[in-house]
Amino acid sequence: MKNRSVFCSVVLCGIFAGQLLLAQTTAHKSSKSASKTSSTASAWTPDVQQYLGVSQGSFSMVGLNKLSKAQLDALVNAAKSGVAGDPRKHLLTCGASTPAQPGRVRLWVMVAGDDPQGLRLAEIRTALRGLSGVDLVDSAANADRSLHVVIQEQTLGKRTIGYTASYMTGTPCKDEWKKEDAELKGQLGTYTDPKGADLARDLAGMMDQDLQAARAGR
Repeated sequence: MKNRSVFCSVVLCGIFAGQLLLAQTTAHKSSKSASKTSSTASAWTPDVQQYLGVSQGSFSMVGLNKLSKAQLDALVNAAKSGVAGDPRKHLLTCGASTPAQPGRVRLWVMVAGDDPQGLRLAEIRTALRGLSGVDLVDSAANADRSLHVVIQEQTLGKRTIGYTASYMTGTPCKDEWKKEDAELKGQLGTYTDPKGADLARDLAGMMDQDLQAARAGR
C-alpha cells in the first residue's frame, strides 16, 4: 500500500484513536454498574447525522441502538473534537510513511472498556494474526488500517456470561493543516450477543472482509 495524500471529504475525520477510546472508557467506567442493570438506551439525534454520518433510518441498521446513551454521547463528542472548519480544506496524508509489502496490510488494534487484564485484547490479537496478509503494529504511525474496540461485560447475577463489543475501523492519517494525527472513519458496528464466546473470531472475520481491498493495493 502506497502512502497517499487526500483531501478529507467525509463527515467523520479527526483524532479518533486516543479521544474516542478515552472518552468511551471514561463514560463506561462511570456508569458500569448501572449499565448492567438499567442502561439508558441510545437514540438517534441530528448530531448523529452531522458528526457520524448516520441517518435516522440507518441508526439501528449499523447497531448504534445497541449502545448505551453514554457510549453514543462519547462517540459523538469524539467526532465533534475532530477536524474543525471546512474538512475539504484540510489536507490529509494517510497510511504509514513507508509502503507495505505487496499483498500485506499493517493493522493497529486498540481495545478499551471491560478488559482490565487485557484478556480480550490478547484473544483479538491472536485471531487477527491468523488472517492472511495481516501484520499487527504498535502505533498508528506504522499502520495502514486501524481497529478500535470497546468491550462491555455482560452478567447474569454475579456471573459473567459473555462480552459485547462496539468497533470502528479506520485509516490513520496526518492532518497537514493542524499538524496532528487524524483518522478517516471506516466501518462502524457492534456485536451484541451476550453469550457469544467467539467475539475475537467474529471481529477477525469482519476485518478479513474489510481488508480485502487494502491487501489488493486498492
